[in-house]
Parts: sequence; C-alpha cells; structure tokens
Amino acid sequence: MDSLITWLIIIAFYAPLHYLLPLLVLFITGRESEVVRRRLMRRAVIDSTLSLVGAFVIVIYFVEQGMMLTAMLILLLSMLYPFIGIWRHRREIAAQADAE
Repeated sequence: MDSLITWLIIIAFYAPLHYLLPLLVLFITGRESEVVRRRLMRRAVIDSTLSLVGAFVIVIYFVEQGMMLTAMLILLLSMLYPFIGIWRHRREIAAQADAE
C-alpha cells in the first residue's frame, strides 16, 4: 500500500509540471497566430503525454531494480522531450501556416 501511495504522490507532483511547463513556454515565447498556437499546444500536450507514459514505464522498471537515482534522472530528462517537440513543431507548423 505504501508503494501505491508513493507513486500517486510522485505522479501528483510530476504530471502538472510535465504538462504546464511546455505550455507556459508556448505562451511566453510564442508570437504565432491563434490557429498556429492551438496546434502547437495540442502537439505539446501529445508530446507530454507520450513522454510521461514512456518515462513512467522505464522508471517503474528501474525502481524495481533498486536504481532510484537513475529512475529520478529519467523523470527529469523526460521533461525535455516536450520542449524539443515545441521547437521542432513550431518550425513545421509555422511553415505550413505560411503556405496556406
């Protein structure tokens, strides 16, 4: 039972950061039109979800192996994936919007 509570606490603190930081970056740095910004936000949420799920699968494996430091580093590094996605998709979507 303690293990389940621990994982719920980790998810409760980690998931909001994982989703909100990329969206905050989009609001602060974005100068795109509303349509482009919505598409970027949608992609950021998808990228965040994929990296969150993937990271937790890997982290659970490492925790079961007793490698807690490695598991926490993977959680930290997985937060970079949505930012890479924003950078990559911002150029793609902006080019598509200019073509339309």
